[in-house]
Amino acid sequence: MMRAWVLAIAVVCAAPLLLARQTVTVTVWDGVYTAEQASRGRLAYRDHCSSCHLPDLSGAGEARSLAADAFMNDWREDTLGTLFGRIRTLMPFDDPATLNDQVYLDSLAYILAENGFPAGGRALTLENITDIRIEAENGPGEVPSFAMVRAVGCLDRADEGSWRLSYATAAVRTQDPSVSNLEELNGLATTLLGVETFTLVNVYPDPAPHAGHKMEVKGFLIRDPSGDRINVSSVGMVARGCRPR
Repeated sequence: MMRAWVLAIAVVCAAPLLLARQTVTVTVWDGVYTAEQASRGRLAYRDHCSSCHLPDLSGAGEARSLAADAFMNDWREDTLGTLFGRIRTLMPFDDPATLNDQVYLDSLAYILAENGFPAGGRALTLENITDIRIEAENGPGEVPSFAMVRAVGCLDRADEGSWRLSYATAAVRTQDPSVSNLEELNGLATTLLGVETFTLVNVYPDPAPHAGHKMEVKGFLIRDPSGDRINVSSVGMVARGCRPR
């Protein structure tokens, strides 16, 4: 009996520690690449990226800047995993998805170094890159205007001819403008509603059949002092009914 009590106490005491470990957020400020990796990445960037994005990462034409404010505006509140996936799929522009994964990882390490994010003792790998968050040094902030986002909330009419998402979650970045697959939508069913309200712009097709239900909305976020809007790219059914607590 005594042993059972000891085990029970140990489990209770360990639970907060396990929870803390599970909820630790790793960001680009935590030394997520090595200096050696960035050095290799400098050569890879020179050979495969600099002709479009320029040697100083400032970009030209359709090649986005990979440096300073432009980089942060494009990618903050997203993850390195998302950025890596985009680079690996679309780059180099004239011959996409042709380099090996290590070259892409090294190139990304170089981009991080050039943006002032510190090196550390562990290299970027396919195993650890997925959930590393891109944040400002002073911590997370609002997703910027014109970012592609997703929010979940209650679909209802704002007035005749216009729609809104009420009791919505905060907008989070997404790189996929299309409606999520059925498994993802089912997973969102347990998402707690929030306190945000978004006016929906260019909703098509007619969302009237989904009024009063819990919905996923994706689109471009438009920040506005009079109320944030989402220029809608897709709407997906999450659950029937929508009751804020």
